[in-house]
Amino acid sequence: MSTRTAVIVIDNFLSPDKWRWIEQNISEFLHAETFVENRNEPHTTGLTWIKERLIELDIFQDHWNDLLDKWSFVNTLPSNIDRESLGGGYHIDFGGFVYYIHPSWDSSWGGHLLLKNCDVTKVEPKPNRFVWINPTVPHGIEVVNSKASHNRITIVGWPEGCVETSHASQVININD
Repeated sequence: MSTRTAVIVIDNFLSPDKWRWIEQNISEFLHAETFVENRNEPHTTGLTWIKERLIELDIFQDHWNDLLDKWSFVNTLPSNIDRESLGGGYHIDFGGFVYYIHPSWDSSWGGHLLLKNCDVTKVEPKPNRFVWINPTVPHGIEVVNSKASHNRITIVGWPEGCVETSHASQVININD
């Protein structure tokens, strides 16, 4: 059996000043009652900072510029909404990221990124955590339960491609 990088996790992704700005600009998403995809603030500024950070880490790919503008959003996931009911709980993309922008998270609330056929099966949605999911990795979203005091809020993007970096806090491998 061989292994290859499935997912990279980078904690404390943005600087404290930028992170504070994001925290101060998510209030409209904290208690939304339905799933929301939005391209207004904090998406615009957050995406600019994500691009800058990926360039700084030398993992940004030039073809992402146009794709990120088309295929990225702020996503708001309230409790008890199952985004993975189709496809048996998992789906596959061509490479993309999840950046967690909610102000706090308790693991008992659910909302984990679920991984299939990997050496780790779920990633906690910690604030200011960036997760890149490489192509062909089956993944899904665990339902946020009713214990959650606020929504799971992310900036997501699907710019396509494979990423590896020595700057990862955690590397998760897929088992072939």
